[in-house]
Amino acid sequence: MPTLSHACVRVLDLARSVAFYRETLGLTPQRELTMEDRGWHLVFLGDGVTPFQLELCRELQRTEPYRLGDDTPHVALVSQDFQGLKAKHQAMGLIFDELANGIYFIQDPDGHILEILPPD
Repeated sequence: MPTLSHACVRVLDLARSVAFYRETLGLTPQRELTMEDRGWHLVFLGDGVTPFQLELCRELQRTEPYRLGDDTPHVALVSQDFQGLKAKHQAMGLIFDELANGIYFIQDPDGHILEILPPD
């Protein structure tokens, strides 16, 4: 059976996005790749524990922000320190939606939705 490897989101400013994911979620670059023939620069972020990675894709010629549309998908992340991370995100003013069970949502600088979950 195949296993999950990564999810990709397109970003306009790699440095800004890498800093956001490092500061807000502790994700750090695991590998980097430039694909000149496709016009892409890729940075794969990870937590250093699980094999799944978030791929940030920068289209080298793009200058305009992405329009994400009406049905924007989200990436869900589980935090072992859910309450601590939630307090941090509240202090940063990042939480834009919260469910009755405490699960909450933030957005990255390009508008991608991130769902933050407590451990099972």
